[in-house]
Amino acid sequence: MNYNKLPLTALVFICFAATFCSSCSFKGRQVILKTPYDADTVKTVRVVNSAVINENYYNLIKAEDELAIKNVQDMSLIAPTATGSNNATQTTFTTFKVNAAGEVVLPKIGAIKVAGLNRMQAAEAIQKAYEQKELNAPLIDVRIANAYVILLGEVRTQGKFVIEREDYELIDLLADAGGLTPDANKKMLRIFRGDKNNPEIIFVNLSDYSFLKDPRLKLRAKDVVYVEPRRVSVNSQNFQAYSTFIQIGFTIVNALLLIYTITK
Repeated sequence: MNYNKLPLTALVFICFAATFCSSCSFKGRQVILKTPYDADTVKTVRVVNSAVINENYYNLIKAEDELAIKNVQDMSLIAPTATGSNNATQTTFTTFKVNAAGEVVLPKIGAIKVAGLNRMQAAEAIQKAYEQKELNAPLIDVRIANAYVILLGEVRTQGKFVIEREDYELIDLLADAGGLTPDANKKMLRIFRGDKNNPEIIFVNLSDYSFLKDPRLKLRAKDVVYVEPRRVSVNSQNFQAYSTFIQIGFTIVNALLLIYTITK
């Protein structure tokens, strides 16, 4: 391009147009998991696309699930013990997959039907089966290894959190994650649940403590929880981005002015 044939105003316009387009794309990345139902806040808890679910349902075991199982008293009952290890202190879980028939096949006792049970019921069934085979009564602990929730956004620790008990609620998840960051929007937390194409969406205002007694906030497997940043934080980041782009724009303009002066 021959810069000395372009009017100075055209050069300035090109620079700032490029800067503006870049800054717009930056702004669009500030908040993820936006929905058509978003607002600045909700009163306490609001549900969109509420799913009808059996009252007795709570993370029941199904075919293809992975069960992490251990015998708290003697792990060698479940899995071979490594040479030199101490049975009294070994607490490692061993993972077994539930087959298409809804059964888990375990050492010494064979296939046990677990589909349709929660983890506590499965632990009881497995424990009874082992008690019939072993002189020493075992103490079985079962976890559904693939029953996890995903936590994203303005929290101390993001990632997957395995549901390890039947009453795992939103407040427990936030505590396990180390709490919120200072930039978190406490008035707008989202929980995405169920069918990913048309999920149930639960909006929660954490600043209203009545959310603690809401039964809908008992977490289920594969829930996605997102804490968005406060608008002030987003605006601050956008302002910093705009400032950076504007500085770059002025640098380019100064360079073009110098080229224009030299070639004039």
